[in-house]
Amino acid sequence: MAKSNKIKILTLTTQYANNMGALLQCYALSKFLNGQKNVECEVLQYLPVGHNRSWTIFHKPRTLRDVAKLAYQIVCVKDLLRIRKKQAKVRKFIEKYIPLTKRKYSRKDIISNPPEADAFIVGSDQIWNFNYRCDLTYFLDFTKNNPRKISYAASIADDWTEAQSETIAPYIRDFDCVSIREKGNLHCVNSVLVDEKATVVCDPVFLLRKEDWDDIKVNPHIEEPYIFCYFLSVSQMAVEAVKKLRQLTGFKVVHLNLNALDKFNSDIVIKDADPAEFVGLISNASYVCTNSFHCSAFSIIYRRNFKFVPKHIANERLVQLEDIFGIDVILNQEKLNTLSVEQLKTDYSKVAQGDAFIDYSKDFLLNSIYADRKD
Repeated sequence: MAKSNKIKILTLTTQYANNMGALLQCYALSKFLNGQKNVECEVLQYLPVGHNRSWTIFHKPRTLRDVAKLAYQIVCVKDLLRIRKKQAKVRKFIEKYIPLTKRKYSRKDIISNPPEADAFIVGSDQIWNFNYRCDLTYFLDFTKNNPRKISYAASIADDWTEAQSETIAPYIRDFDCVSIREKGNLHCVNSVLVDEKATVVCDPVFLLRKEDWDDIKVNPHIEEPYIFCYFLSVSQMAVEAVKKLRQLTGFKVVHLNLNALDKFNSDIVIKDADPAEFVGLISNASYVCTNSFHCSAFSIIYRRNFKFVPKHIANERLVQLEDIFGIDVILNQEKLNTLSVEQLKTDYSKVAQGDAFIDYSKDFLLNSIYADRKD
């Protein structure tokens, strides 16, 4: 591209997903970049195969449980209306806050007529997870005219197999700077790289200050103290944990429910919140109980008291958050059985080490962008 004072950046992530964390991390990265000197950032509107799945209300049933869920959705018209209302609100959030490119790209489009920019940044939400997708677009195989190629907090989850590593090796080695989100995948990525090595940085949501999130959050109309619950799936331990928090505090339970049924006997059930309301619900809660990474991240940003109930997979990222911010929030059955009111308080006295990690992450990103620039 012709050089100018403005550095044109295109980010590539899961901007299409009907998912709180995916959209908030997408917004955070573009917002942070557009706040930098001489930077003009847009989010590449790339639509991979299956991009509409998270917006589909009636999924093809695969198990008896799926059949029961589908039957419930068909019968419960009220819930169906809430889902449609939520989708409309989420689309408005995307339109208002995420600077998408005007052009939409399929895999075929992006190969035949690739967009141009001074730099491409890929990251963060599961973009390099081959169990989720196998798409070389997220390794920037389509680019032309030698732009800078950067990965920021790319998430992998399960390590690449030998065959997968061989497939992506020539593309990832062409990156100028490589960073990932999970420390556990560092050896996997470094084994593919030759000279430069990858580093670990914070999730994009941490790039913005609490005050930045205050600018977009929507506060709930809930006057009394409450326990905010947000679970991607509800386990028996989750039910026990919420019950225990309610017993210990006497506070109402506010449940942002992603599932068909409310298993917490909640005082307030919400099914139609958008990402801005999601942040508001966390920031105003007295306590948070979750198994979501991004719900945990915003609990840290707002210094909320919170507990994390482990899922059957992908808990390592929360262990990493505990280490980075010096907190103790992950429950197990023994901790739950002996939980007291005093233990509900999250100790943020060591959080300065987390702030240092965020500063390191910002420096990595900015150095990646401005390297070799004279303006």
